[in-house]
Amino acid sequence: MGKLFIITGPSGAGKDSVIFRAKEQGLEFAQVITTSTREIRAGESEGHPYHFVAEEEFKKMKDSDGMIEWAEVYGNLYGSSKKEVEDKLSENDMVVVKVDPQGARTFKKMMPEAVSIFIMPPSYEYLEKRLVNRETDSKEVIKERLETARKELENLLDWDFLVVNEEGKLDEAAAEVKEIVENSK
Repeated sequence: MGKLFIITGPSGAGKDSVIFRAKEQGLEFAQVITTSTREIRAGESEGHPYHFVAEEEFKKMKDSDGMIEWAEVYGNLYGSSKKEVEDKLSENDMVVVKVDPQGARTFKKMMPEAVSIFIMPPSYEYLEKRLVNRETDSKEVIKERLETARKELENLLDWDFLVVNEEGKLDEAAAEVKEIVENSK
């Protein structure tokens, strides 16, 4: 049975970038792919970074107890398939799941042995700049994401490890995550 590592943090903190770079740096792990009803963005595809499904299909999975955790986030549904998590843990030594803090708390309740790593921006202002510059959300959604981030950044004691993803220092943040995972096996 593998060990589960939960990567979490506010929207826009760079969770996907840190995970991808840690893998480039040689961290070997299986990753649980989150299922989502959100629209596919430019440069994305099925399984990268989500399993994209229609809302009706997602609700069927949820209602049949097929999700370990799920949440409605900014008008879309996101969740972790119970089957995928169980399969990955039975087949791999190290498994990473990337979820929002709400989902991370659910995972920690169900699997307290899991290691949680919170990826945080260097500042609230930097996070705001990043969300605006990526041009994927309306002003209203950005405002909502920032309000949620402010609350999340007030609860940092909930997590086993904190990693700051500073601008221009992605390699350092990824190396820190790699070290945490490798030392927690």
